[in-house]
Amino acid sequence: MSMTIIAIVAAYLVVVLMIGVWATRQTKTSGDFYIAGRSLGVFVMAIAVFSSIQSGFGVVGGTSTVTAGGYGFVTGVMIATPLGFALTWLLVGKRMMGVGDMGEMYTVGDVAELRYQSQAARGVVGFTVVLGVLGYLGTQVLAMGIVVAAIFDVSTTTGAIIGMSVLGLYVIGGGILAGVYTDLFQGVLMLVASMVAFYYALDSGGGITSMTHTLQEKAPALATPFGLSPMVTIPCWIFLFSLGGSAQPHGLTKFLMLRERNSLRWGPLISGTGYAITTLMVLGIGSAVSVLTIRGEFPTMSSPDEAFTAYLTEFTPPIVAGLVIAGLLAAIMSTGSSFLTLGASSVVRDIPRAINFPVRRELLWSRIAVGALLVLSTAFALYIDNVVALLGTFGWGTFAASLFPALVLGMVWQGGTKHGAISSALVGIVLNFALEVGAKYDWTPLPDGVVIGAFSFAVSLVVYIAVSMATRAQPGSEVSAQLARVIDGGPVDLPDGRVPETV
Repeated sequence: MSMTIIAIVAAYLVVVLMIGVWATRQTKTSGDFYIAGRSLGVFVMAIAVFSSIQSGFGVVGGTSTVTAGGYGFVTGVMIATPLGFALTWLLVGKRMMGVGDMGEMYTVGDVAELRYQSQAARGVVGFTVVLGVLGYLGTQVLAMGIVVAAIFDVSTTTGAIIGMSVLGLYVIGGGILAGVYTDLFQGVLMLVASMVAFYYALDSGGGITSMTHTLQEKAPALATPFGLSPMVTIPCWIFLFSLGGSAQPHGLTKFLMLRERNSLRWGPLISGTGYAITTLMVLGIGSAVSVLTIRGEFPTMSSPDEAFTAYLTEFTPPIVAGLVIAGLLAAIMSTGSSFLTLGASSVVRDIPRAINFPVRRELLWSRIAVGALLVLSTAFALYIDNVVALLGTFGWGTFAASLFPALVLGMVWQGGTKHGAISSALVGIVLNFALEVGAKYDWTPLPDGVVIGAFSFAVSLVVYIAVSMATRAQPGSEVSAQLARVIDGGPVDLPDGRVPETV
């Protein structure tokens, strides 16, 4: 590996660690650790949202899927995801901020308990987050291992351990405050790297016309909008990544961190534009690798997940490769930091409070929980031993199936009940996990091409609505007047009699 690439990546890691040191000094309470003291502006948050969503799953997994299977992943996932941004900001964002005005709201478990007046709902949501974090953080582990292994010529396992150790250093100290401001730095870096990478990808393939001609002549299926994906897979992905995108907890909790409301409407534009620009990098490099492989000009890979780093090291100048690899590390670490704090908040705050065992010294135990989650997620990723895109889909599907009914539909429909929320979350967890683990052992009861996460999501939605309709008349199913006002899109009356500024 070129010393130029190593130097650029090392400089990036130093900046990240410096932000972590600063954030550690600012983090004094669990409120600082979980929601950055509710101090964020819309621009910082919008960049943080896009950079935490566009992760190792999207970059490494997306590039490998485009390389091996054509444009179906872009059509079904990377176009649908910005729709999820819009739903999150415009449908749920103001309501989550309203709930944040009603008390000490740090986690999605806090929101679930307030919405349904149920500790059991908090506990189930907390357990869901931990399980989903293991899957999604496992994606970052695998992606980190691939990238660090390519840079420092070590095994993928060793690379994963090195990368996650650096991530742990700044998150354990600074929590979400470190995560958000590294997200800001990393998001800007990702945007610059994506535009540079897209240019080189087109250039190395001979331009759009030449690349399209090669694909249409030698592998026409790769050039179609669906690629090699079964027809049913694309609508499954669109369903899962648009509607399901609005239930991703690393997006939802950031609305609890906002200090301002007036610019909320600009959030989807900022986040969506950032995500779209980084999608160009995935599309460009994935297409270039396909074309160069067809022409016999690309080195042999042991796994499609190596496509991204192999292309950069073989076909771009070292300074460009270093910049883009640093951008990829930024994508991985920005998502990893969000999930570590999410998981820690569930382990230390949500699950104990659900069983009437609140933890003292939350900040200390949250930092310990971050370290434990790093170890568990690494072990989980190495056990599943799957490609990055599939492991990422598992994590995303777990959140969509288990959290969308309770925390998204439940925040716009007063008819949702705690029984519906608990039932749908449990069904989503069990279905998604059982089918994913079953697939590892060749148990595949679903028709070919049906995405497990999308199936589990659809079933959990039906369960939430059906159970809520059946239990609406039971005592305790009503919502308070203040919460009803939030669900209807109105502001909250603050304790001093003021009303928050409208969006």
